[in-house]
Amino acid sequence: MTTSRFAPRWTDVLRGAAAGAAATAGVGLVVLGAAWVVGRQTADEVVGANIGLGLAALGVRLVATPLAGWWALRRWGVPAAGGAAAIGTAVYLAAAVAGPFDAAPPAAVAGWLLGGALAGAVGVYLAGALARGRAAASA
Repeated sequence: MTTSRFAPRWTDVLRGAAAGAAATAGVGLVVLGAAWVVGRQTADEVVGANIGLGLAALGVRLVATPLAGWWALRRWGVPAAGGAAAIGTAVYLAAAVAGPFDAAPPAAVAGWLLGGALAGAVGVYLAGALARGRAAASA
């Protein structure tokens, strides 16, 4: 039986979806909670603190979410976890720009879960296909 480089290991793709959803929701909730606590402490004292906190939260999420996803994928033994995290991040950012997501919780959390799961699954699928393609080309 011949296998295609585009034939995925569905267990890895499901793990990618779970890692993507967990990383985006987990990191997002922790960062949002931390920003809320800091905002409650400084709202009356610092003009524009909410804008700075929002930008800081976005920056932390952009760095911490792919790292958390990569860690989960490595932990679960998914091949090409680094490539999957990088591809998943690109897919997530493209979907966030193109999609009509509500930025306010609780709708944001639902968007994080769905977008993160989709990005994780696509990232694992494409990273696996690229790795198998490179292996086939060098053989």
